[in-house]
Amino acid sequence: MPYCRVVLALVTVAAMLASAPARANDALRLHLYWKHQAQFAGYYMAQSRGYYAQAGLDVTFVESGPGIQPLLRLAKGDVDLSIGWLPQALEARAGGADLVNVAQVFTKSGMGLVCRRSAGIDNAQFVTGKSIGVWDPGDEIYLRLWMQRERIAPASVKFALQAANGNDLIEGKIPCAAMMMYADYWNLIEAGIKPQDLFVVRFGEGQSALLEDGIYARGDHLRDTAFRDRVARFLRATAQGWEAARENEAEALSVVLEQAPGLEPEHQRRMLDTVLSLVPAPGKNAPFGLLRLEDFERNVQVLRANLPNGEAIQAAASGAWTHTLLRQSGAGDDGPLTDATDHYLIKASASTWFYALDLIGTVAFALAGFMRAQQRRYDLWGAFILSFLPAVGGGTLRDLLVGGDRSPPFIFKDPTYLYLVFVVVIAGTLAARRFGDDWHHSKRFERAMEILDTVGLAAFTVVGAKVALLADLRWYWVPICAALTCAGGGMLLDVVTGREPRTFQGEPYEEIAVGGGLLMYIGLVLANAFEHSEWLVDLVIGLTLVGVFTLRMLVIRRGWRSFRLGSRAGAA
Repeated sequence: MPYCRVVLALVTVAAMLASAPARANDALRLHLYWKHQAQFAGYYMAQSRGYYAQAGLDVTFVESGPGIQPLLRLAKGDVDLSIGWLPQALEARAGGADLVNVAQVFTKSGMGLVCRRSAGIDNAQFVTGKSIGVWDPGDEIYLRLWMQRERIAPASVKFALQAANGNDLIEGKIPCAAMMMYADYWNLIEAGIKPQDLFVVRFGEGQSALLEDGIYARGDHLRDTAFRDRVARFLRATAQGWEAARENEAEALSVVLEQAPGLEPEHQRRMLDTVLSLVPAPGKNAPFGLLRLEDFERNVQVLRANLPNGEAIQAAASGAWTHTLLRQSGAGDDGPLTDATDHYLIKASASTWFYALDLIGTVAFALAGFMRAQQRRYDLWGAFILSFLPAVGGGTLRDLLVGGDRSPPFIFKDPTYLYLVFVVVIAGTLAARRFGDDWHHSKRFERAMEILDTVGLAAFTVVGAKVALLADLRWYWVPICAALTCAGGGMLLDVVTGREPRTFQGEPYEEIAVGGGLLMYIGLVLANAFEHSEWLVDLVIGLTLVGVFTLRMLVIRRGWRSFRLGSRAGAA
C-alpha cells in the first residue's frame, strides 16, 4: 500500500527529529558591577521569564565585589560582556584595553553626596574643611565636578577611602560620603538615620553626573559576526527584561530575592524603585540602551578637563561606542537615521556658518518681498507683511504641519528672523528715500539678489530636509518639507498680492529643492553605515548646498524651463 509507506516514512522522520538532541543555546557571560541585588533586576527578569532562552542564549551572571574591576576582567577575556561606568571604561581604553559601549542602561547618575547635618553641614559651602569618603581613587571626580560648580576650592576638602555600604558614615567616622542613592543611602535610613538629618546632593539631578551602568564588550570580539548577533539578541531580551521589571515590580523583587535569598526584601524594594528611575521608560525619545552622544561628549570633555591624563582620555573616546547592535536588536530608534547621524546633523545645522547661511537666505527673501511692496507703493505695514511672508512663511507653514518638537514654530523661538525682517524694511525704506525708487534696478543689485536668493534656496533646502529627518517622517516628506521651506512663503506672497505663482509657470525652483532634499536623504542614509564618521554628514550637507546652488544658477544663466502642460499654442 503506497499510502501506508508514506505514512510510515513520515512517522519515522518525526521520531528521528524528536529524538535528535536540541540545539544548545549560545553562551554569554555577563559580569555584574556588584554583587547580586536589585540594581540588576532587569537582567534577572529577562532570565526568569525566558527572554534570553527565547533569544537562543544561555546567560551566566558573574558577581563583582570589593576589589574586583569588571571591565578589566572583560579586557582579559574572562567574560563576554560587562556592566561598567564610562570613566573607568575610558581609563581602560587609554591604557590599551579595547572596550566598546554597546548599550547605556542608566541614563542618569545614581551617585550622590550625603552629609550629616549634625556635623554642621546643611548647605554646600559647609563642606569646606571636612572629609568626604570615597570607595576608590577616581571616584572623587563626581565630587570635584560638584565642588567646581559650587565654587568650593578642591584643596579645602580631604578625600578618604571609606568602607562599603555607608558604614563609616553610619558609625560617625566621617561626616560626608559619596554614596549610591539606590543602595548606600537606604542603608543609612534603615540604620535609623532620618532623612531630615541628612544634607543630600543627587548628582543625577544636575550637571555633575557621569554615565554609569553601560554594557561593554571587547572591540575585537565585536568584529566577529556571530558574536555581534549574540549581543544583539542579548540587548533585545534585556530590554524586554527591564520593561517587565518596570511593569511588574513585585515580580521583579521576587526574582531578585530568588537570585540571592539572603538579601533584605525592604531594602531591595527601595533599591528597585530608585534604579527604575535611572532606566528610561521605553519610548520614541528614550529608547532602551541608547547612549546619547551629547551626554557622551559632555562626559568626555569633563574627564578631559579634570583628569591628569585628560588628553589620553579624549583620544581613547574615539570608537568607544557603537549604536549598530542596539539598532540591530530592534530595541533602539528605528527612524530613517541612526542616533549618531541625527546627532551629527543637529551639530552641523547648529553651527555658526550654517546659521549664517540661513540668515542670508532670510534677508534675500525678505528683500524680494520688500521690492514687491515698493512696486505697489504699499505703506510700512504692507511692506513688513510682504517682506515677512517670503522670509519666514515657508518655514512657519512647515513647522505647523510637522508639529511635535517644531511647535511652536521657529520664529517664536528665535526672534532674530523677525528682527532681520524689520531691518530689511527700515533699510529698504531709507535706501528708497536716499537713492530713489529705482535703487534696486541696477544690474549689480539684480546679480547680488540672484546670488543671495540662491544661497537662501540652498540653505532652506537643507533646513527643510533636516526638520523632516529629525522628526522621523517618511522619506517622501523630506523633499516636500525642503520645497515648502524654500517656496511656501513666496507662494503666500503671490496669493496675497494676487499674482499667479511664478514657479508654476515653468521656472524650476521647488523642483530644485525637491532634488536637493532627496540628495540629502540618500546621502545621510548611506552615512548611517559609518557611525563614527561625523565628517560624512558635513560632506552630505555641503554637497546638497553646492548641488542646489549650482543647479539654480544654471537655471538662471541658461534660462532652463521645466515641462508645462498643454500645447504651445494653448500656452501662448
